[in-house]
Amino acid sequence: MQIVLLLLLALLSTNALAKTDSRAVHICFERWWPYSFVNEQKQVRGIEVDIIKSALIGTRYRVAFHELPYRRCLAGVADGTFDFTLHVDEADGFPIIDVSFTTWQLSLAVKQGRFSNPDDFYQIAAPRIMISEDYSYPEAAVQELKKINAAIVMRSFYEQNHDDGKRFFTVLNNNRVDAVLVDKIWALEMIRRHQLEVTFLPRPFHAEQQFMGYNIANQAMAKRIESLLGKVSNKTIKAIEIKYLGDDF
Repeated sequence: MQIVLLLLLALLSTNALAKTDSRAVHICFERWWPYSFVNEQKQVRGIEVDIIKSALIGTRYRVAFHELPYRRCLAGVADGTFDFTLHVDEADGFPIIDVSFTTWQLSLAVKQGRFSNPDDFYQIAAPRIMISEDYSYPEAAVQELKKINAAIVMRSFYEQNHDDGKRFFTVLNNNRVDAVLVDKIWALEMIRRHQLEVTFLPRPFHAEQQFMGYNIANQAMAKRIESLLGKVSNKTIKAIEIKYLGDDF
């Protein structure tokens, strides 16, 4: 009886220690298919989400994801509400975890058939290009816009579901703008899903790796999580990418 009691006490002590030692990690993100989004079943999914979950499984860290507009994620990290935010780069001004699983593939999307020859776009003296007012664009992308003398049209856009993505491209109707600067992977899914008459200019624009940003006060934890993320195998990453993008990606 004493042995059973001792074993029970040891088990309770171990469980209590595990609970004390565990650490909730709060990660904020803006919806960005296929990297981070909330599906129709209200579940957080995406390539980057799944990789982070894979990296932290079996560790002391219990991850909780929070979907909010981009600027609110940045503000939440700055004031300590969240530990991390996804999809930042040097332009956002936060320390970053130096492991990247996403790339912002900035491309110019235009109305299908608007330009019989893609070079015709670049003959416009000051093409009207819509960009988001919510993001800090990399300096290299800003310089590319200046090179073509772009007349910038700013718009705030917060996508909560795929239907919002469809409405985003309506600005190309009636030639209200000549092009929109978008992430190509996300836009291709919107075009496919909604059968939009939208295509891309073939000339490359700019690609920028994205990272997890954090408050400098969280640096110690950030370094530990950076180490865990760096140990995720290429095989695991590829399997997760195929899950969302298919074998042809």
